[in-house]
Amino acid sequence: MESISIDEILNITQGELLQGTRSAAITNVAIDSRKIKNNDLYVPIVGETNNGHDYISQACSNGGRVCLSEEKNRPFPAEMTVIYAASTLAAMKALAGFNRHRYNIPVIAITGSSGKTTTKDLVAAVLSQKYDTLKTEGNFNNEYGIPQTLFNLGPDHQIAVIEMGMDHLGDISKSIQLVDPDISVITNVGLSHIERLKTQENIYLAKKEILQTLSSEGIAYINGDDDFLKKITAENSRYQVKTFGLHGEHTVTARNYSSTQAGLEIEVEWEDRNEVYTFNYPGEHNVYNCLVAIGLGYFYEMTQSDIQRGLDAFVPSGNRMDIFTVAEIKVINDSYNANPDAMRASLDVLATLGRDYKRKIAILGDMLEMGEYGPAAHLEVGRYARDKADILIGVGKLGQEICRGYENAGQVYQVSDALAAGACLKEIVKSEDIILIKASRGMGLERVIDFIKEGGQ
Repeated sequence: MESISIDEILNITQGELLQGTRSAAITNVAIDSRKIKNNDLYVPIVGETNNGHDYISQACSNGGRVCLSEEKNRPFPAEMTVIYAASTLAAMKALAGFNRHRYNIPVIAITGSSGKTTTKDLVAAVLSQKYDTLKTEGNFNNEYGIPQTLFNLGPDHQIAVIEMGMDHLGDISKSIQLVDPDISVITNVGLSHIERLKTQENIYLAKKEILQTLSSEGIAYINGDDDFLKKITAENSRYQVKTFGLHGEHTVTARNYSSTQAGLEIEVEWEDRNEVYTFNYPGEHNVYNCLVAIGLGYFYEMTQSDIQRGLDAFVPSGNRMDIFTVAEIKVINDSYNANPDAMRASLDVLATLGRDYKRKIAILGDMLEMGEYGPAAHLEVGRYARDKADILIGVGKLGQEICRGYENAGQVYQVSDALAAGACLKEIVKSEDIILIKASRGMGLERVIDFIKEGGQ
């Protein structure tokens, strides 16, 4: 981030200088006092259980010399320049929006019930073959993380890819003005967060918030095969709508594809271009993810070889479709998160890769935040697994429903938690097995990998 002066901070945040000098400047912003460096602005956030103002002294000890505060009546380190703001969170957002709008570069925002992180990483991998690309790192896709990403934007960047998550109606609206995207992507509308949002229609409305700031030159790039997202074209008259999909006619269409142990081969049609691409990971869901990246590559005038190089460079984020081998045992670690669509997609990958292995083992745990839909959704996942896996280990309370759906299709084990799943697996795993690990991240199923490594030795 290029420097911002104290006077600029005061103006942007409508703040009040409580103490210190106007001659200072900042070159980054942080909300974690442990990560403060020289010339950083520390923003203390007041949360449900922690008050960041309690760590202002620690931020100072770590080199911070400028901080915001929404509390006037507390002692501050004498070395600190302190700026009062009515809301430190609102002030941080204002600064993030200022930094984003310093640069006249394309910004792409991405959301969706499934695949948004993979899609974000794929889009960034492709675009970075031609452009200096900023992307959201880790899980910085919420009201606190999005500003942190925007602070990383600098004069060398030529394009930015921002992931936007949500738990409630209004979550994306809280940050969309800061991001102010030129292109907004919605991958799909599934059942994630249905417990809070109650209906899939509400999930659709929450995702659609990513389109709120698009101008007449802006583009909504949406999954044209999704029944909810199809409504956007009919409802909209304010921005352009472009679609990607496998069925029917789209702006970017996969005419044919094959999914094998080696990955995907996709025939893609766009305007007068008809080209074939390969991707190292199988599964129809990845066809959709690739279509977003390929379509944006076309839009930003990239060649086929540039786009293919980006697809080849893609590396999954942690615990997302991480495929590796331990002593002749193949592991598909997709334990970061789960919903019914993602469960089915992962089981499809297990079935495809499992053709070369003796037994296919699915370790499937609870999909959280499903509310009243939970039991039926888990039962259906179990039924879907019947012809995808030879052995099922169901984990957790709702894992019992997965086991019920799978009943009589193969060996089935029901266990309480990740440690029990690992112990069960260690007893039954054999050389030349392939194992899928999938659940909501709250289940901690990545711990099963330690048991696999022990069993593979």
